Formats: sequence, C-alpha cells, structure tokens
Amino acid sequence: MSHAIGSILPEPLLERLRGTDLPNRLGIAILVATPDEGGWPHPAMLSYGEIVAVDSQRIRLAVHRTSRTAANLRRSGRITFWFLESGMAYYVKGSAVERAPLDGFSHLACFEAAVQAVLADAARADSEPGAAVVDGVRFSFGRSEAAVVRDWSAVLERLREEPCG
Repeated sequence: MSHAIGSILPEPLLERLRGTDLPNRLGIAILVATPDEGGWPHPAMLSYGEIVAVDSQRIRLAVHRTSRTAANLRRSGRITFWFLESGMAYYVKGSAVERAPLDGFSHLACFEAAVQAVLADAARADSEPGAAVVDGVRFSFGRSEAAVVRDWSAVLERLREEPCG
C-alpha cells in the first residue's frame, strides 16, 4: 500500500539518482507517465543514464526531443516516476519544465522536474505479511556494458550542468 512521505526524495532514492553507481544500475528501467492530449497516462521507460537528481527536490531527465513524452511534458508539465527495484518502491510526482538543449546530444531534450510528492509503497503488515518487491522492470543492451556506462556518464555530465547542457 502506498503512502505519502513528503516532497523530498528519500536518501535511498537520492543515492541511486546521483548517477555515481552506473555499473550497478545497468538494465534497470525507470517507468514514467505523462498525461497525453486526452488526459490519459502515457507510459515510457528511462534508464539511470537519462536521469539525475540535482538535489533532493529536483530531477533532471533527458528524453528524445521528438518523443511523445517530450511533447507531453512541454504541454502539461506533469510527470510521475516509478522507481521499482528489489526491496524498494517509490512513486514521485513532479512538475517539469524544459531546459536548454544538451550540448553534443541534439536528439535529446532536457527537462527539470520539481518534486511535488513522494509516495513509498510497501506491503501492509496486517494483510500482506512477508510480501515485498523482488525486482523491477529490466532490459538488456545490444552493446558492451562499458560503452553504455561511457555514454550514460556523458549524458549525466550534461544534465548536471547549470544551465542544463
């Protein structure tokens, strides 16, 4: 059952979003939803190589500049993130604005999301004893992990810059 825990990223999540442990984040998908033109949630997946916490109240993300996710963010400015991993389930709602383009990554758009609400999800002790998240959504690569970490690091470096890019 999920419950609100405030509007600041909790330390376990903030640590994952610093982008300093990329080899251990390989293959873990971050699910996001943005409202489409009809108000329906539009799902998408990001990697830890496309998202970084600037601090405990701001998340920057890079998405393909012509994607529906980018269009939805430009129009609505709303995003929900699902962070699901073994032993961890957080939902983060935010309001996003587009930032300057990322130098060297003309195919990507940079957005900064201000954290509005954070929910933690855990099994209820009274009705779901022993239940736990055992894994999240995972994906594989068509190239070497070293190349992926190199590319992710370059994107995250740009996302950390003020202004973005």
